[in-house]
Formats: sequence, C-alpha cells, structure tokens
Amino acid sequence: MGRIFGTFGVRGVFPDKMNPEFVHKLLRAFGTYLKSKVQRPVVAIGRDTRLSGESLKNAAISALLESGASVVDFGIVPTPAVQFGCRKLNLNGGVVITASHNPPEFNGVKLLEGNGMGLKRENEKIVEDILFEGKFETVSWKDLGKLTQYNIRDEYINEIISKVDKNLISSVKPKILVDMGNGAGSFTLPYILEELGCRVLSVNAHPSGKFSWRSPEPNEENLKSTVEIVKSIDVDFAVAQDGDADRAVFINEKGEFIQGDRTFALAERETLKRKKGTVVTTVATSLVIDDVAKEFGVEVVRTKVGDLVVTGELLKRGGVVGGEENGGVIFPDFVLGRDGAMTTALIVEAFARSGKSFSELLNELPYYHQIKTKIHMEGDRKAVVEKVAELAKEKGYKVETTDGTKIWFEDGWVLIRASGTEPIVRIFAESKKEENTNRYIEIAKELMSSVKIG
Repeated sequence: MGRIFGTFGVRGVFPDKMNPEFVHKLLRAFGTYLKSKVQRPVVAIGRDTRLSGESLKNAAISALLESGASVVDFGIVPTPAVQFGCRKLNLNGGVVITASHNPPEFNGVKLLEGNGMGLKRENEKIVEDILFEGKFETVSWKDLGKLTQYNIRDEYINEIISKVDKNLISSVKPKILVDMGNGAGSFTLPYILEELGCRVLSVNAHPSGKFSWRSPEPNEENLKSTVEIVKSIDVDFAVAQDGDADRAVFINEKGEFIQGDRTFALAERETLKRKKGTVVTTVATSLVIDDVAKEFGVEVVRTKVGDLVVTGELLKRGGVVGGEENGGVIFPDFVLGRDGAMTTALIVEAFARSGKSFSELLNELPYYHQIKTKIHMEGDRKAVVEKVAELAKEKGYKVETTDGTKIWFEDGWVLIRASGTEPIVRIFAESKKEENTNRYIEIAKELMSSVKIG
C-alpha cells in the first residue's frame, strides 16, 4: 500500500474513503506512535463544522483512549486554534478533523506535533508503517486514557486581540463584512473583530456542515455572491474564510477580489515592522513578497508548495513570517501553521493606521499582473510537468524545478505544477504587464501540448 498522507493530512469522501473505521485505525497508529515517545501522552482534538465531523471525531477519541493517550477535546474550532492549544498547553500531539476547503462530502484528518506544527514527514512514515502492519498498542482497562473538554477558543481569541493595537482600531471603527462560509471561523473571527471595535456585518456565519450557500473554498468563483453584496452596501472591505479558517481572503470596498499574494504582502509588511527576519514562501507566490522584504533588508527563502514545508523552513531559519499565494499566512511566534484570524487582525490594524481606503492601501504595494488557471489532466501529471521542463530547457528558457516547472522571463515567470490531490495541472503566471502574463500562459500551454508521454 502506498502513502496515505497528502500535502497536510489525509482527506477523502465520507463514507467511501473517510469513515469511522479508517479514522479509528489511523488514530490507533498515531496513539501507538505517541506511546513510543511518552508513557502517558496527552493529545488535543478539534473539528470543523462538517456533518461527518462528530462521527469521525468520536472514532479518533476512542482510538486514542484505547492506546493509552488522554484527549483534550476543544470542540468545533479553527485548525490554528487547535495548533495554538497544543503549544499553549504543552501537549504531546494534536488531531484536527477537517477537509479544509474541500466540498461538504469530504472530510479528513490532520495530525500535529506537540508544538502544533503538522506532523513531520518522517513521523508520518512511522504512523503509516504502524497502520499498514497493524501493530497497535492497546492498554488494559486500568490504563485507558482520560477525556476532558477544554475551552481553547476564548484563549485563542484573547491572544490574537493582544497582538494588535485595539485602541487604534477602535478609534477608526472599520466596517467589515465577514463571510465565514458556515465554517469553524464562525466561532472566532466575527467575535475578534467586534472586540477590536470593528462594525461587523456577517454572512454565512451560522455553523453548518452543509455549506449550503457556497463551497468552503474562498476563491473568486465561489465568492461571486459576496462580491455582489460588497458592491451593494457600504463597507471598508470584506474577508472570507475556508472551512477550517486557516486562511483569509479579502475583497476591497469596490467589490474587487484580491489575490492572496497581495494580502500576504500586507501581513508580511506589518510583521516586519515589528520584527525583522527571514520571510519564507513558495515558488508559486508573487514577487511582491520579495519587494516588501527588500524594504526591510531581509531575505526571502522559497520552498515547495505546502504550508508544512513553509513552516518547517521558518523553524529551521528562525524566520518571522511565511505564507502562500492562496492567502494562508504563518506567524511562527504565535501558531506553527496558517492562521486566517491573525492575518485578518494584522491587516485590520494596517488599514486603521493608514487612513486610506483598502484599495489605496493595496495600491501602495508594487503591481504585478497575475493569472491563475488550471487544466484537467488524468494520468501521470508529474511526468508531463517534468517533460515540459526538459522541453523548455531545449528551447533555451531559464528553468527552475524546485516544485513543478517554473520558467523565468525578464519581467516575470510562469509555473506549471501538477496537483497532488486533484487530477489537474495548475498554471500560474505573473509579470508587470498584462500582455506579457497572457503570453507566458500561452507558452506554458504550448509546451504542455508538445509533450509526449509513453
């Protein structure tokens, strides 16, 4: 049997791949792994709002207790709140039952290290080996773990509020529309913003695992209705989250969807004002991140795509902020993973201090025209992308293969990358001029159409 872990955790459709039986086995393996490290491990668990969440969470709790691990149940909370709780309470590991931005029929399991970071690859391999070999630890009745409930939500909210200038924000009273997508952020972000003195309007803020208004992925297509709401009312800007609230995506006061790279750049700038240090991002993120880093004279390190990779590099280099092009930003001094609420709080402070409109604040950043598209492709997508790299080199292009095939041009780049979770190939491009970005996309598509496999 091959690997079961994806970019971060395991996901699948309920009940086909993701069901209580599978989760029970996976968490018995995780509990057995933890028991090999600590005699009496204590593990946090939380979930998003999906209808299958309670069933899978109970299976996970049962498996952990059987293995001798005690469980601290945080209830329905964002993924970063579970990560925060692991570190805050000095636990031995964590579990989040979530499928993040996937549609409602999906669910999944994210496993965490004791510091709240996603489980390291080498430790995932150990858990997989235990699972496949069926060598589970099962304790006697008198050594079963204990289950307790804990309200990490309020501590998480209060910690975020303490990290920004509440008095400044309260004096400006920003008017903000929040679209929680019926997810776990419904329990946190509206309350954080209200406590900071913002005037908060909300849509889709009732927790519902049906995600009946929009799909959990906060992309431009799914947020069309939210954009129309912004255009019809008077707000300073809007913010939307995904199912487990580890990302924040913004819409300006004109109803224009903002690419995640640019709001990441705002959060980057706010972080570097407080503390200078290395910035970590992926090969898929805009060069605006490098431009902001140059303002402060700090280094940008680029990695493969994936917040686990970015987080690991932040820890390795003692970096101060990291993130991805999808609006996920990581503040390692707070949570070792993406945090949509912390991102929002920092950007709200930047807005309040600027005295400008949200679009004017964004326009202070260097401009790059971006195109993000994808092509459906069955079969060996990675082989196709590798062949594209060879062909591009033959044609004399400057090629980078850190993750996928990235072709550099004088004023921009195009990235061709196979998805690890869907039958698609993503193509991202940017440059200073729209016509050049369009040309780079066409070059990528022409190269792909020229590739022969087999």
